[in-house]
Amino acid sequence: RLFIYVFFFFFFFIYLFKVSLSAQEANQFLSRPRRANQVFEETKQGHLERECVEERCTKEEAREVFENDPETDYFYPKYLGELLQLKSFFSIHNRLFFNPTFVSCSSSPCNDRGTVRCEDKKGDFLCHCFTGWTGARCEKDVDECSNKNGGCDHECNNTMGSYRCSCHQGYMLVGRHMCHDVNECEDPGVCGTARCENKEGSYDCLCDIGYVYDNDTKSCVDVDECEAGVCAEECLNTPGSFRCFCDGRQGMKLGQDLRSCKPITPCMFPSLKRNSRSLYLGRMFSGVPVIRLRFRRRIHTGFSAEFDFRTYDPEGVIFFAGGHLNSSWIVLAMHHGKLELQLKYGTVSRVTSSGPIVNDGQWRKISVEEQGRSLVIKIDREAVMKIAVNGDLFTLQKGMHELNLTVGGVPFKEDGLVNQVNPRLDGCMKEWRWLTGEDTSIQETIRSNDNMQCFSTEDPGAYYPGTGFTFFNISYESQNLSVRFSLRPTSGIGVLLALVHQDRVPLSIALADYHPDVPLVSTLVSAPYSGCMEVRVNGQSLDLDQAIYKHNDIRSHSCIVLQLEPQPRITLSLFGDDTAA
Repeated sequence: RLFIYVFFFFFFFIYLFKVSLSAQEANQFLSRPRRANQVFEETKQGHLERECVEERCTKEEAREVFENDPETDYFYPKYLGELLQLKSFFSIHNRLFFNPTFVSCSSSPCNDRGTVRCEDKKGDFLCHCFTGWTGARCEKDVDECSNKNGGCDHECNNTMGSYRCSCHQGYMLVGRHMCHDVNECEDPGVCGTARCENKEGSYDCLCDIGYVYDNDTKSCVDVDECEAGVCAEECLNTPGSFRCFCDGRQGMKLGQDLRSCKPITPCMFPSLKRNSRSLYLGRMFSGVPVIRLRFRRRIHTGFSAEFDFRTYDPEGVIFFAGGHLNSSWIVLAMHHGKLELQLKYGTVSRVTSSGPIVNDGQWRKISVEEQGRSLVIKIDREAVMKIAVNGDLFTLQKGMHELNLTVGGVPFKEDGLVNQVNPRLDGCMKEWRWLTGEDTSIQETIRSNDNMQCFSTEDPGAYYPGTGFTFFNISYESQNLSVRFSLRPTSGIGVLLALVHQDRVPLSIALADYHPDVPLVSTLVSAPYSGCMEVRVNGQSLDLDQAIYKHNDIRSHSCIVLQLEPQPRITLSLFGDDTAA
């Protein structure tokens, strides 16, 4: 009977859906062993697929499957209704199947990964899910990160059936959710030679100001600030810093910001009034004469000279008169503060010095005159020297009597003098008359050149106009070098003294502007000193005329009158070897 039913349903299906099965599929379907009406069927436990899928079951057969009335009563009416919808008996594999509504736990409908256990219900089943899974079959993962970031401090990473918290770089996970800062500075090598400073989630390798951290070498490297043009003029990079310099020789000094330059302004203005009818004898440091004259007479004339003279200098040449080095000549000079006359007539040489001290800065009238065979020297019209001579200062050249006269120096090397004196003389002359006459061309030259003129009023000392310097080579046996300065500055900035050794300056002493925000060590001074100054080294006054070099504008023994009292004095003791200053 069952065999007839099966064929009936088979042809009925073909009619309804017009499905054509292949020979192989049809053979598989027809060759399935029938399990109904077997001799021992009633001795086996009821099975839903065997009783109601492979065969059409009765309610009693369904009761054998569920073994209780409630589930049987729920199942069987639905089963009869489904038989009328024959489409539900085909699966995609061309097999008859039962609608999932009637699937039980015996067919393992739940997702194995997400299910704790499966519970059969009335014609249905219930999947109990693990934490982290959801859905009817526990097949859906729960995204814990979507709810308050899963409770994680930083990052929440969802996984199948679970989740995992992670921390940002610089933090470490404590427990499952919390992130705590990692103190990288506990590793002594993390910053190398730099200073490590821990901060939230990271750390910094710190260097002192003027240095930058190098990640490759893990060390602090000096920053060359000069490359950024931080200084207005000169810039010197130093370890960890830099220093700006302004050219004081051009009248500039460093500003309060230690970068800009501004003009040096004098703190007082000395009187620079000059006498245009005076002649300054010390204009040329080389010792060469400042004036050269030549007199020519047809008849023999005796020599005479008269002038007003003022000086604080104890030594130097006032004038020379005569022929040349190997002929007759005289030199009037200062030596030890007195007048000295050196003469040479043929093979006869003589030196005479007499009279009062005249290097006191007072004006005196000096005269030298040939009287017969004698030379008479007068100071303020009083004779102080009378020297017998045997010859003439004039020389006869081609019928003319000639005489050369130089002022402020001699026309030959100083070693040609009878008595060695330094020819450089810081002195002033006016109202001169040579050979009872006046050379108007010399007056015009002096009026047009301020440097040839004397200051109207002067004091003793040395005057530094703020341009140039003097250079000495000082040797001393003791290791103790004492230097004393007497200053009357006209500017608040300028170099007083510098010790020089080869190409280095191990010590420099200078006046510098004071400002509470500018440290003195940051304001290197290169501006020459301006004002009056006297220097004593190991108790001896420095005579600027004895310098190896001196700028021509520096007055060695006279200073412009400055109304500045009292005179500041600086005493300094130095220790060292032979040094040039």
